[in-house]
Amino acid sequence: MLARGLCRSALPLLAALSAACLPSPGPDEAEVAALKAATLPAQYREWWEKTEQCSGLTGRFERIEWTFVEGRDFACSAGRCVGRWTAPARVEIAEAWRHSEMVVRHEMLHVLLNRRGHPDPPFARGCGLTWESWRGDLPPGITTGLHVDDEPDPAHD
Repeated sequence: MLARGLCRSALPLLAALSAACLPSPGPDEAEVAALKAATLPAQYREWWEKTEQCSGLTGRFERIEWTFVEGRDFACSAGRCVGRWTAPARVEIAEAWRHSEMVVRHEMLHVLLNRRGHPDPPFARGCGLTWESWRGDLPPGITTGLHVDDEPDPAHD
């Protein structure tokens, strides 16, 4: 009888100890978004607000999935790209262009519009986010043939 009573009283202790050994759940979506946003250049949030303002659109900055591709450009359907948007909110930027306001905001505008192509407005007239319409600084050595692009999401074709 005594042994049976000890076993019953030990069960809650064993359950608590085994629960302590289980892996903890991973971070939730908001925590992951906060971590990602913390690793982005500080001016991205300011650029997002400028892009919302010039386009008249609003969206959630935190939903963008950022990828930085090593190098000056990367292969894409248009040839060689420095930036690319894939629906609904995935943006790839060549590392060399990570601090280019025009390239980053161009892809942000695709996220806000959630569409392919470069309707005017807002890409040229309104936001000035094409090579031809941009009035800000560009990194030295711009060569023709580089693109900022949009591509369909293969999962949504």
